[in-house]
Amino acid sequence: MRAVLALAPLLLAGCAGYRVLGPGAGGGRTLAVPPAANESTWIGLEVPLTRALREDAQRLLDVELSETSPALTLHARLVDPHRTGRVGLRGGAFALGGAAVEVAWELRDARGTLLVSGAENRELEFVTSLEETERAAYDQIFRQIAEKIVLDVAAHLSGAGPDQG
Repeated sequence: MRAVLALAPLLLAGCAGYRVLGPGAGGGRTLAVPPAANESTWIGLEVPLTRALREDAQRLLDVELSETSPALTLHARLVDPHRTGRVGLRGGAFALGGAAVEVAWELRDARGTLLVSGAENRELEFVTSLEETERAAYDQIFRQIAEKIVLDVAAHLSGAGPDQG
């Protein structure tokens, strides 16, 4: 019992600054997630990002997706998606490639007022000899980024965001 009491201050101090997000973040409001902006030459790269954002919004927030008169709108924009060849093979092929992208995002209310915004960067390597592709790498990157964005939105909506104290 003494050990538990002795460790209590350490446990409490170690948890300072963290808050558990409740399942009510979003408050049942409507949310629009329009297709992500993609000004790159990679046609269709915005589709898996938009899909992941919509799925995570439904899974992690108490919101109803709606494109007509939404209370909130989550905008996303692809910034400089690129791929690289890490390990070259004879004939110009690559054994190891990389996919990288930044996604800028913002949450606005019905009046267009910016509520919160951010940017997420990710890079992922893939092995071409295992038939991995840059498209599959981007799908994985977008799933990670979408979850992080939606968690940041949830933190803001529940009042637990960094700008909320």
